[in-house]
Formats: sequence, structure tokens, C-alpha cells
Amino acid sequence: MAPNITSAKTTVISLAKAASLPRRAYVTFLAGNGDYVKGVVGLAKGLRKVKSKYSLVVAILPDVPEDHRKILVEQGCIVKEIEPVYPPENQTQFAMAYYVINYSKLRIWNFVEYSKMVYLDGDIQVFENIDHLFDMPNGKFYAVMDCFCEKTWSHTPQYKIGYCQQCPDKVQWPAKLGPKPPLYFNAGMFVFEPSLSVYDELLRKLKITPPTPFAEQDFLNMFFREIYKPIPPIYNLFSSSASSGFACKDFFVLLEPEGRAMLLVILLESVTYSKFS
Repeated sequence: MAPNITSAKTTVISLAKAASLPRRAYVTFLAGNGDYVKGVVGLAKGLRKVKSKYSLVVAILPDVPEDHRKILVEQGCIVKEIEPVYPPENQTQFAMAYYVINYSKLRIWNFVEYSKMVYLDGDIQVFENIDHLFDMPNGKFYAVMDCFCEKTWSHTPQYKIGYCQQCPDKVQWPAKLGPKPPLYFNAGMFVFEPSLSVYDELLRKLKITPPTPFAEQDFLNMFFREIYKPIPPIYNLFSSSASSGFACKDFFVLLEPEGRAMLLVILLESVTYSKFS
């Protein structure tokens, strides 16, 4: 029987197109042998449930045990071990003691086998497909503006006067405090492009930049200030911005691009779901 020329040609073209497509992936970060791996498993399952077409890369520190690595691989994750990154020695008191390990997230800029990545903290959950974030124009750093209402910001003038960058008309920035602060993003979720030159520059500047209370989040805000572009808060909803009113122990971010946001609040003894429109 003569070969099906049309089918073969179509296959060749399809393979060529697949080879030329830019490589994209979600990425998260994991350290230690605690329960945080459960959050990453939840993230992997969430991405599968919404039928994302991109893999989840998990950047892990050497202290992540083998059984946790096996769990991640079984969930379809791509596990990549990275070395820790430490800031210059300093007497700075971080807003949370564990923030210091988050500098290791800078290693993900070295994942240059991918053309674009979406970083998601391991306690984020995705409830709708957000693959469209990869299609935003290159050359920008995309993230959601942070909220200054949480007590971890109590040392700042923003918190003390009730200034909100998401609602700047609510409280005007007083002239006596000097220029209005630049836009400031939350580093729990962002869209970026891996690059060896950017990676090298990040590590170089880290060596000469004194640590500040919000660790790598402050550092990334300083580094990407000129190319930062805010995206809607539905992509990184946190408890204070949702005005939940719950005395919560922890929370997950749920992403629903259709104009709705759902906040999963973990109370001390129960789980409560709340919808916000």
C-alpha cells in the first residue's frame, strides 16, 4: 500500500511546530522536610485539574528528603535541586525568620531551558486555567501589587497611615513623607523570563545589597522596579486584601481569572470557603 503522503507531511509539520514552540513551565520552591511538600502536591494537582498544558518545576534545596522528592516525581513534577543563596551577613531582623531561605528563589533565573515561567509559592492553589499568563508580552516582570494592611508591615509609614497602593485614593500620600513610594509587588506569584545575564546580575547585586525585612521580595522589587507591570489582584489574593474578617491561621491563594476570587481560609479547627465577587 502506498504511504499516506499527506499524513506524513502533516506529521512532519506538526513536529516542526512543536520543536519551535517556546518552552514554558510553572515553577515553585521547596525547602526542608516539613509539611510544605503537601502544599506543592496540592499545587501540582490543581494545575492538572484545570488542564494546564505546562509542567510544574520544583526547585528544591538539598535538605528536602528523598521520600518527598519521590512524592513530587509521582505527581508529575520536574524536580531540580538548587544550592542555597544567602544574603550578606547583617543584623537585619526579617519580618519572618524563615524569609532568609527565600533568597534561594533567585536560582530559578538560571533555568534557561525555559523561555518563560510563572512562579507560584507552594501554598498557592489554582482553580482556573491561567496558562494565558505566558502569553503576556516579553520584557516585563509581572506580579500583583502587595497589600500594606498586614501587621508584618507595621514598621512602615504605609501601614501607619493606612496607605493602600491598590486603592490610592482612599488615603492620600502626605507630602511631608516625601515622594510617594514606587509600586511594590508581592513575590509569591510572578511571571518572568529566565536569563543567564539577569541571573548573574541578581547574584552580583545581592552581594552588595544590605538585607531588608522582606528579604528576597524587597530585593526583587528593587531589581525589577523599572520593568515591573502590575496584574490584577485576582491572580494573588491574600487574606487582608480580601477583607475576610477571619482570625485565620493560614490561607491559600485561589486563582479565578473570570472576575471572581475564592479564598480558602484554614481556621484553627476547620476549613472555611469564602467567595468574593
